[in-house]
Amino acid sequence: MASTRGHLLAPEQLASVASAIELVSAMWSGTDELEMSAADERTVQLLADYLQLGLDELATPRAQHIKDSIGDAVVLALKVGVRSEQSLVERRVRVNVEFRLRAQGWSMWTSTKEAPAWLDRDAIDRVNAILSTPTAQESEEEEEDVVASILARVEEVSEFLLTIPSATETEQEEVKEEPESTHVQRTWYYLPSLSTKSKRDDICTLASTSTPRLTGFLLAGKPGLIVIEHPLSTPSPTDSESQAASSALDAFWSTIKRESWSDIPSSHKKISQRLVEPSTGRAFSTFDDVTDWPELERAAERGRRSDLSKLIRWLDARGIAGTQCLESVLGVGSWDA
Repeated sequence: MASTRGHLLAPEQLASVASAIELVSAMWSGTDELEMSAADERTVQLLADYLQLGLDELATPRAQHIKDSIGDAVVLALKVGVRSEQSLVERRVRVNVEFRLRAQGWSMWTSTKEAPAWLDRDAIDRVNAILSTPTAQESEEEEEDVVASILARVEEVSEFLLTIPSATETEQEEVKEEPESTHVQRTWYYLPSLSTKSKRDDICTLASTSTPRLTGFLLAGKPGLIVIEHPLSTPSPTDSESQAASSALDAFWSTIKRESWSDIPSSHKKISQRLVEPSTGRAFSTFDDVTDWPELERAAERGRRSDLSKLIRWLDARGIAGTQCLESVLGVGSWDA
């Protein structure tokens, strides 16, 4: 389909952009190091076809069709990985590089939705400041200079990421500064459906980065099950503390609906609070998506009632009355095939 955003760059400029795309792609040629959408892959191929046309072919209908079919830009998603001397696990951030084909310039960014859980909003803002839109002078660089600028920004991002404490270091600091409470207000939620992986990740990320940190789990399926623990300062909380915990969870869901579920119709954002345990012993130390855990995956598969035994045993092992709680939350027949 022809673009409505302007004319293609001149052939010599397109050749420079194509060369830069090829160089960057070659540098991120390892397994799972680079991602490109199907549309962008097609644009790269069309761009190559267009640049291979002879001068005598540029005025032909075929050449015009290729030219009109070329997209406005190509986006390469680079996986930038760092590993500190203290960590055995590589930490990766997705950095997007956009090469424009109908306007001068290129840009780089990372997005909140694509960011890993250990990268908070302040860190994301800092990364995007490093990857800020290039100046007009940079827009006119040769492909080698463009690639050099991209590599320089990636290196600066990598250096910044190394300054962020690892999950282990952060957890150790939290333990030292804020001893984990032994009692929580545990709330059980029922959702008619919970499936999209990215939206499940958003729930886990927000729970893990909330203040105070929320623990529990979510189990995708039809229906979906979410259990959230809010820490309490004492085994016998005051009315005001209980109200504060409830308000915090209301705010949690408001944030999820506003930021993660903004593309979902209001009628589909149904979350039912089915059970509240006002004060009970903590059962979880983190907040996890347990859908694909081997010991529970059958329980998430179509929500078969016959598979609930695994979930019940898993809850029982954590000191939770699995059968009683699931009957209260899911209701008789809720998980029938």
